Amino acid sequence: MSDDILTRYPGLAGRPQAMALLCRVLVARGQHADAYALGRAALAAAPADTAVRDLVRGCLTKDVPQFHLRMLRDGARNACYAAAIARLVTPGMRVLDIGTGAGLLALLAARAGAEVVTCEANPVIAAAAREIVAANGLADRITVVAKRSTELQIGVDLPARCDLLVSEIFGDDLVEEGVLPSLRDARARLLVPGAPVVPPRAGLRCALVMHERLDRLDRPGLDDVLGFDLSAFAVLTRPDRHLSPRAQPHVALRSDPVSALAIDFEGAMDVPAERIALTSTGGRVDGIAHWLRIDFGDGVVYESPPFAHADAHWLIPVHALAAPRETVAGEEVLADVRVLGDTLIISAA
Repeated sequence: MSDDILTRYPGLAGRPQAMALLCRVLVARGQHADAYALGRAALAAAPADTAVRDLVRGCLTKDVPQFHLRMLRDGARNACYAAAIARLVTPGMRVLDIGTGAGLLALLAARAGAEVVTCEANPVIAAAAREIVAANGLADRITVVAKRSTELQIGVDLPARCDLLVSEIFGDDLVEEGVLPSLRDARARLLVPGAPVVPPRAGLRCALVMHERLDRLDRPGLDDVLGFDLSAFAVLTRPDRHLSPRAQPHVALRSDPVSALAIDFEGAMDVPAERIALTSTGGRVDGIAHWLRIDFGDGVVYESPPFAHADAHWLIPVHALAAPRETVAGEEVLADVRVLGDTLIISAA
């Protein structure tokens, strides 16, 4: 890769800072594949040069979500996908992977014998995925397309409809990364009828939570900034109401979890509004926490409850009550769960 890119940009050999600066220019011009290759070449030429490192990483990571590294380190998630893909993929099967990221799911499918088309909307990430695929000796089985799945065309990007769909485009709220419209479109246009989906089902688990600092997260403190009232800007801020996968002394669950929003990705993918009842163990309740439960079939389930494992990359959102509520053991708190577009809403009834 490095030799090829330097052949196309002569005069840069031995000049890693010039390579890094041109990398920035190429990103601005939309030449993302060349930018990625040139950035890699600059880092290889000057591995100890921190200026080159910061220039290259600064421009290449500008539009790359930083959850990717946490996701790749989530061993429980990776193991679930590996088990499901190994169970379903047969040699010669055509597999569509939506949102490839670093390409892990496509690599797993290709290693099992599939012919894979994998798409990635971010062109820098797509360029990295191509290099990863080549480095792992699977370029003959995996085609990386720098498009959204809704832009893919049979006969252009895919030779035919695919036999299996693999994706991991779930956010902390399950639906906010466009999973529902993307999978509906793929099933209608890009898959053979009845093709299995990995994972086939997913939903939420909800529980009452006491969070001593939750009220502070809703107050950005803009009513007095150097004597000015900037509070009208608060509506443009999103409070970071999430639980860490690690234990927090100021947080405690106040109920057993209850399931909600079960979505069948191989079925109708309906998401009707529902009301759930959460039974308090007693004490103050500040909000309702939720986390993912992803069913891969054949008994393989991923779930990321609070404080269960520190490597979980999905965080645990907390939906604040209008005001803290003192509860007694056995008291029911009703909550409405609904999806509007790609927004999940959970509110106490």
